[in-house]
Amino acid sequence: MGRLTGLLGIVCRHCDAYNEPEAKACISCGKPLGRAATEPAPPAPAPASGVTPGPQPAGAPPLSPVPIPLTSAVPGPSAGGPLIHAFPKAAPGWQPVVPQLAPQGGPLTPRPAPPTGGPLTPRPAPPTGGPPTPRPAQLSSSPPTPRPPTPRPAAHPAPLPLAKAPASPIPLVPRCPACDAEIPSGQSCPSCGQTIGVHGTQVVAPVSVAPAHVAGAPAGRLRPGHSVLVLDRGVDSPGTTFQLDGEEVGAGQSQGEVLFPSDPCLAPLHASFVHRGGRLWLRDEGSAGGVFVRLRAVAQLRAGDFFVIGERLFRIAGALPPPPPPAPDGTIRLGSPRPHVPSVLIEEWLEGGGPGRIFLRPSGSLTLGRAGCSINLGQDSSLSQAHAELVMEPDGSFRLRDLGSSNGTFVRIPPRGERELQEGDQVRMGREVLRVIAE
Repeated sequence: MGRLTGLLGIVCRHCDAYNEPEAKACISCGKPLGRAATEPAPPAPAPASGVTPGPQPAGAPPLSPVPIPLTSAVPGPSAGGPLIHAFPKAAPGWQPVVPQLAPQGGPLTPRPAPPTGGPLTPRPAPPTGGPPTPRPAQLSSSPPTPRPPTPRPAAHPAPLPLAKAPASPIPLVPRCPACDAEIPSGQSCPSCGQTIGVHGTQVVAPVSVAPAHVAGAPAGRLRPGHSVLVLDRGVDSPGTTFQLDGEEVGAGQSQGEVLFPSDPCLAPLHASFVHRGGRLWLRDEGSAGGVFVRLRAVAQLRAGDFFVIGERLFRIAGALPPPPPPAPDGTIRLGSPRPHVPSVLIEEWLEGGGPGRIFLRPSGSLTLGRAGCSINLGQDSSLSQAHAELVMEPDGSFRLRDLGSSNGTFVRIPPRGERELQEGDQVRMGREVLRVIAE
C-alpha cells in the first residue's frame, strides 16, 4: 500500500490535500510533508520478485526501477486517527515503473500473480501419458506441503454374459399383399407385379409356425372337463375362467353356463360351445351381433361379410357397381367424379346397427389402421398403426390378413354356423374376448 501511495502522490496529514510525489510542502496549507526532506532514506529492501517493466518506446533510454521503502507510520492529527505513511524524496531522474500497454492490436504483456504468502498447490500431471508441463518456480522458500496420493478406483467388475439368441428363430419373409408370394427384393412382386412399399403394404410377416403345444397336442385334448375359457378383456374382470364340463355349454347374457349379465351387446343365448368327436366347436345361436373368431393366418371373405379390428366393425360391401343408365334424353346425373379404375366399398357399422362411414378405394391392396394406410381411422388406442390388410381377388372375393396388430383381427362366422376351435383361439361375442385353453 505504501508503494502504491508513493507512485500516486502524498496526502497531507493536516488538511488531507493531495500532493505530487516530489512535493516537500503541502500546496494547500503549506506545512511540511513528513520527515523525508530532513532525514536520509534507509537502505532499500530487495525488490519484489515477478515485477517486470513493460516495453519502452523506440529510442527511449532504459529505465531502472528504484524501489521505494516504507517509513514508519506517523500518527494522525488526533488520537485514534488514520496512520499516514511518509515517503522519502525520489532520486533525481527517477521515473515510476509503470507497465506499458502493448500497441493497439498487439497482445498484452502478461503479469504473474502476486505471491500469497504460502506455497503453491502442485497440480497432478496431465492424463495423456506424456511428460508433465513444467510449472513456475515456487514464490516461497518453504518446501511444498506433500499431498497424499489419490486412491485409484477399483477395477470395473466383469461384464455379465449376453443372453444367447434362440436356437431356432422364426424366419421373417416379406410377402406380396396381392398374391402372398415371397418377395426376395425390389419394389414390385415378381409374380403378379404388385407395387410394394405404397401405403404401408410391404409387411414383413412371420412364416406360419404352429405353436409346439398345439402341433403336438393329441386328439381329444379339448374334451369335456378339460376345456377352459379365460376372459382376456371385456365388461367383467379379466382373468375370469369358465370350465366347459358338459357336451354343450351355452354362453350369453342370461341363458347358459357362461354368463355376462352386464354386457348389453349379448343376446340371452348368444353362442354355444359344443364337444363333438374329441374336438371343440363354436356355434352361433342366431344373435344379432354375431360371433367372431380371431384370425390366425389368412381368411377368404365374400361381399357382405363382417370383420372387427380393435373396436371397429366393418362390412365388405363389394366392388363398386357400374353407373345406372342415363335418362332417356341422354342426360347424365350430376355427382362427384367417378373413379376410372375398379374400386371397392368398405362400410363401417355403428353401434346399435346401421352403416356409418363408407370408404371407396381402388381395388388391390387396402390397409386399415390409425395412420399411413389406405383407410385411416384416426387416434384409436385399440388400433395398431397398420392393423389389417384387405386384398381383392380377380374373382371378386377378398383375402383378409392381420398385420401383427396387438388386439388382433376377428372374422364373423356365418349366422347359425359352426367353427372348430383350437387351443389358443380367441372368441369375441359382444364386448367379451375369451381365450380357449386345455387343462
